Parts: sequence; C-alpha cells; structure tokens
Amino acid sequence: MADGDIPSFPPAPPLPFIARFYGTEEAKDLEGRTLSQILRFDDEKLERSHDYIQNLFPLPERSPVNPDAPLLDQATRSAFLYSPVRNHLRAQLLEAFKRMAAFYGFTLDTNDTTDNHDAAKTAISYRYAITPSLNFFANARQTWLTRGDHNHLRITRIIRCLRILGLEPVALAFYQALIDNSGDVVSARSKMYWQRAAERPLHLPPAESDEDATGIEWLNGVS
Repeated sequence: MADGDIPSFPPAPPLPFIARFYGTEEAKDLEGRTLSQILRFDDEKLERSHDYIQNLFPLPERSPVNPDAPLLDQATRSAFLYSPVRNHLRAQLLEAFKRMAAFYGFTLDTNDTTDNHDAAKTAISYRYAITPSLNFFANARQTWLTRGDHNHLRITRIIRCLRILGLEPVALAFYQALIDNSGDVVSARSKMYWQRAAERPLHLPPAESDEDATGIEWLNGVS
C-alpha cells in the first residue's frame, strides 16, 4: 500500500432479518408484510392469523406451525443488545409487545427512557407498569383467560423472546400480570410453561423437561 492510500475493509455483514424487520429498513416477512402493517391488525385478525407471531417474537426453536419463520440466532441477539441500532430495535420490540398486551387486555405504561452508556448490554432503561385495561375481561376471556388456548403458546413465546432480546424486566412483569389475573381459570400446565419461559436459564426451552439438557448451546451461560 502506497503512503497516503486509504485502507479498504470488507463491507460489514448485513443485519439479520429480524433486525431489519424491526429496523428502519422495514424488511417484509414471507407474506410481504412489514412490522407496522402487522401492528395495525385488529384484534380479530390477530386472533385468526397464525403466521405473524413468529416474526414479532422469534425464538431459537423452530415453530411446528410456521417452520419457515426466521429463527432467533446469536447474530440477532447481538443486534438487539450491542449494535448501534439496539435502542431503536428494542423500542420497536416494545411497541410490538404493547400491541399484543392490549390484545390480551393489558396496558403497558412506560416512562423515563434513558441511554446507559456504561452498560453495553442494557442501552435502554424503562420504568413501566403492566395493568389490566378497562376492557380486560372482554379481551382476556376471548384470548387467554381460558383453561387452554393457542394464545397460551403465544404467551410462552413472547415471554421467552423478550428475555433473550434484552427486555427481561418487561417479560417478568408480563408473567406476573398474567399470574395475578388468571385465578384458577388457566391450566397448571400452561402456567408451568409460562414460569419456565420466565425463570429458566435461557438455553433451556420451556418444552424441555430435562433440566440437565444441552438445550440451545449458544445461549448456555447467557443471562
């Protein structure tokens, strides 16, 4: 290289799909939908559509309902926790959660958003409360406040995804709100999966019964 030449570097690899889906790129899912379009679904469409939840709240485990949905991998987690756009990604993820929380009859209030430059992992700090909305019983009884329902699986997914992508306090608050407002209606089995999603080490999927299983190796030791 001659003196004064500017060194060239290979271009940075593109962000994973989920990061671009939540990012300013507004990447479209396999059905041609953007995040903003999905978040404008009414409650009826949220209930009867089964191929959007895997994009809003991806997991490392493949979905039997939508096996072509993108998986949450290490690069995706890194984008949400460490990349220069992490604040935007998690703010958008929080918006997706707020829409689903409203669908289930809850209100998420947030305030005091601050940028913590000393913590690379937690760039955004939220103070929030998750409480039943005015139409709580109407919404909850049509979605999750039942003995068993496909929304119970969605809830497990949401809790686990939020934890992996850096919004664990929101995930735990959601779990507690569900427990506080479920009474004896929801089955013990569903509550067990919610608890596993909220409290287990991240490398163990909620469906894994063996506490000593290898699980998702790249999540082993991650908190």
